[in-house]
Amino acid sequence: MLRKREPRWQSAADRARVAAELIEEAASLTDENTIASPADVTRAGLPPPINVELPSSASSGGDGAAAPDAPPVAPTLDDALAREPDNVALLVARATRLGAAAHYSAAQHDYERALQIDPAHGEALTGLGVLLSRRGLWTDALTPLRRATEVDPGRAAAWYYLGEALNHVDDLAAAQAAYERAVELEPRNARALHRLGIVLDRLNRPAEATRMYRRSREAAAR
Repeated sequence: MLRKREPRWQSAADRARVAAELIEEAASLTDENTIASPADVTRAGLPPPINVELPSSASSGGDGAAAPDAPPVAPTLDDALAREPDNVALLVARATRLGAAAHYSAAQHDYERALQIDPAHGEALTGLGVLLSRRGLWTDALTPLRRATEVDPGRAAAWYYLGEALNHVDDLAAAQAAYERAVELEPRNARALHRLGIVLDRLNRPAEATRMYRRSREAAAR
C-alpha cells in the first residue's frame, strides 16, 4: 500500500517559495499594453477559470492517474487562498492571471481585496491601473496609477502606464513628465521612448519627437 504523501507546500517556507515562483510566472503571462477587444469584454462577464495550479513539475500518465512515484497534484491558487485569504502576494498573482485571460471583473476584485489589506502595495496599485486602462477606463485608472508612483516611485511600469492614461485624457504635459520619468528609470525602454515621441508630436515639438523615435528604434534593436 502506498503511503499518503503530505503536499510539498505544507510548510510556511514552502508556501512562501511557491508564492514567489507563482508571482514571477504570472507576471510573464500578462500583456498589459493591450486594450480589451469586444471579445475580451464579453469574456470578462463569464465565470472565471481560476482553478490555476501553482508551479509544479508534477506530471501524470496518459490515463489521468498519477504514477506510483509521482508527487501529489499541485495545489491551486484557490486552495492557497482558502488557507491564506489575506495573502496579498497570492491575490495579486491570481489577479494578474485573471487579467491576462481577460476576466477583468474577477481580476479587479482580487486587486481591490489586496489593496484593502495593503493600501500601499505598489504592484497591486499598478496592476489595478493597468486593468482599468485595458478596459478603456482611463480616468478611473489615474487614481491607482498616481498612487503607485507615490508609494513606489522607482516602479517604471507605474510611470509608463500613468503616461498612457494621461495621454488618453489629453493631459499632455503630465503625460510627458510621466513618460520621461519612466525613461529615466529604464533608459532602454523602447515603448516608453516611442510614446514620449508621440506626446511630443502632439505638443508640436517635432524635432524632439524625432529624437525620441530614433532612440526608441535604437533601444529596440539592442
